[in-house]
Amino acid sequence: MRLPLIIASILCSVIYSSTSFAGPQKKPVNSRKLGLTIKVEGEGWGSARKEMIESVLYSVADELMSRLPKKLVVPIVVTHTDSNPVALYERGEKGEYRVELHARGENWHLYTYEFAHELCHILSNYEENARPGNSKYNQWFEETLCETASLYTLKNLAATWEKNPPSPDWRKETEKLNRFFDLLIAEGHRQLPPHAPLAEWLMSNEERLRQNPYLREKNEVVANLLLPLFQSDPENWSSLSYLNLEPGDASSSLQDYLRNWYLNAPPEHKTFIADVLALFDMRDVIIDAIPGEGTLLAVADTSQAMSAAALQKMQDKK
Repeated sequence: MRLPLIIASILCSVIYSSTSFAGPQKKPVNSRKLGLTIKVEGEGWGSARKEMIESVLYSVADELMSRLPKKLVVPIVVTHTDSNPVALYERGEKGEYRVELHARGENWHLYTYEFAHELCHILSNYEENARPGNSKYNQWFEETLCETASLYTLKNLAATWEKNPPSPDWRKETEKLNRFFDLLIAEGHRQLPPHAPLAEWLMSNEERLRQNPYLREKNEVVANLLLPLFQSDPENWSSLSYLNLEPGDASSSLQDYLRNWYLNAPPEHKTFIADVLALFDMRDVIIDAIPGEGTLLAVADTSQAMSAAALQKMQDKK
């Protein structure tokens, strides 16, 4: 097994735009056929018909899901709220997940943005360790992932609808999705300060985030940097199923929290999670947890050094 690491400085320099943002498309998925059930209920939706809202929400799920987690054999019931969108911890009478969205009318870009975030919480096992008095000090990272999910879905759903819209007249909605994505991704507060590595930024901000996971302007800095990782291999949204599984995850250090994610994930997602750790300059988290990988990394470093020495000899001969 190799220890794959993406150089964080390269990721941080990625420039997004309507024309340049691109990546491999996730294998097409029909979340309805997988067995997902989404029910839009209640009033407050304005001019939007419930069946049309459901079509949009299924489209969002298609972008984020590759398989149906066992937990989603129960429906997701979606209602309107005049407050902030939320995935409620309390299940319905039949065990269904309950999500409240603030969007109304035919603002499909807002439904996309909000539902992607709340679906991400469900996929990330957000309800695990959610007990009274149990502070979730690493919730800020989950909030960051879910902001990333919203950004990813806006851009990729636009590409999907450009080719295969739910109905022909919805192709024009791709412009709104793209425009909203461009507006969000370019916001000044989402950019790292000049000459400030993410690891250095984290040292200055993590304690505040652990105390208040809803510091959106802080979460969104990291979300911008995580986005290229998901875009480079969209199948890794399935890695969220292995987050928040350990009893100590709520109160552990970020290093231990991410180590548990790595250890719980199957081999096909370890590359991706290692790349996340590299972004935070935390590759030692894996090396310490799995000595074999540290040995392999040392061998790789030695090979690189030998190659560099050989190259230098060739240059000297010239």
